[in-house]
Amino acid sequence: MPLVVADVMKGTGRFNLAQGMFGTLMGIGASPSPILSGLVHYFGYLAGFLILAAEGLVALAVLAVFLPETNEKLAAHQLTLASRGIAR
Repeated sequence: MPLVVADVMKGTGRFNLAQGMFGTLMGIGASPSPILSGLVHYFGYLAGFLILAAEGLVALAVLAVFLPETNEKLAAHQLTLASRGIAR
């Protein structure tokens, strides 16, 4: 996480603020996990696993949508490969 924050906040002078915000958001995101896993007693282990897996997939989707690639050289290289029809 610190590397992502450093990359996103490069040159802004707000690294500590951003790292604190990300930590707070991670805590907020992690807080429903024990509650949701507690539903295992009512609905069984399969339902509990599926609920926690869904929570992880939502986090992955949010990451994919709202955190674009910040490495410009890599992004330019991937764009070049995509324009040539070479998928990686």
